[in-house]
Amino acid sequence: MAKIGIAVIGISGVGRTHLNAVAKTPGFELRGVCDVNAAAGAACAKELDVKAYTDHQAMFKADPKIRAVSIATPHWFHPPIAVDAAKAGVHVLTEKPMAVTVAGADRMIAAHKKAKTILAVVYQQRFVPAKAKARDLVAKGKLGRINRTMLIAGDYRTNAYYASAGWRATWRGEGGGVLLNQAPHDLDLFQWITGLMPAEVFAKTETKMHPIEVEDCANALLWYKNGAIGYLYSSTCEIPREQRFEISGDLGKLILEGGSLKFARLKQDLRKFTATTKKAWSQPDVEWEDVKLPEAAGAQGHVAVYHDFLRAIRTGKPPAVTGEDGRNSVELANAMILSSFTGKPVKVPVNRKAYEALMRKLIAQSKKKAAKKK
Repeated sequence: MAKIGIAVIGISGVGRTHLNAVAKTPGFELRGVCDVNAAAGAACAKELDVKAYTDHQAMFKADPKIRAVSIATPHWFHPPIAVDAAKAGVHVLTEKPMAVTVAGADRMIAAHKKAKTILAVVYQQRFVPAKAKARDLVAKGKLGRINRTMLIAGDYRTNAYYASAGWRATWRGEGGGVLLNQAPHDLDLFQWITGLMPAEVFAKTETKMHPIEVEDCANALLWYKNGAIGYLYSSTCEIPREQRFEISGDLGKLILEGGSLKFARLKQDLRKFTATTKKAWSQPDVEWEDVKLPEAAGAQGHVAVYHDFLRAIRTGKPPAVTGEDGRNSVELANAMILSSFTGKPVKVPVNRKAYEALMRKLIAQSKKKAAKKK
């Protein structure tokens, strides 16, 4: 089967991870790299024996054999590049978050739907066995009706990290802090595993520890259409790092922490037991079990994402993470930021015009900064 020509746009940082994943996906042929830093792009191209470009549209015109691109640039550039790719008939795999604003994500989705090209988003943690198993248990109804969700995502970054690039931790360069950089994977898993998006969000974002203009800590209460309530916490201000999900339902509770998955199975339906028991201090019996996880099969991480992207292109079937899927984490992040700045609960889906107006205001106040030399 003929290989599919692909190019990587943005070759610094995570761009190198993409280049490595392309090399480990035999069905792709790397035909070029694109970066606004001409010297860095040229050096990378020479190393890999491909052509270098500084303009993605010029690249599309120069090489019609490029049928797919991966976008590994700073966040704000994802939507315009993805839309240009769609107009050129080129499939797109974009880094997370797919966009800074839900309106930007909307434009990407609409462009690729019109062009009938693939739009996929990099959320490689969906391929981790414990997380895939957790979703499978919820989807199969093992928890029954969900009553509560919780996500604790405690991460850590130094001041030196935030100073390492001029675009980091600014509204102008990144469009947000922990919610747009470190938390997207957690936000994606949170709604993917539970199968639920909140109807309303009330949040507070803060800058607690770092000398940056965006948030390094975020807390939110969530309300769902089915009556369930949720809590979400994310920050770059704590050690040891922690990623913990809890999902509680009428038939049991799941606790996902790192690679460990525990399931508390209720021997009676909680609502039925509550309504029918004649004993004032009784409760349903609970049986805890460590869920047996399948062995990780095949490629993992970004390589798994690229294998799936290749499958989607060849078959025309949706990728594991579609543009619509990728938009959900952006929706959550936008809802939290908008709620914090307005001091009010925010309905989901987020009011696109209100959020775009907030971003324009924040960008106008954003200060330019240069990366500190090492």
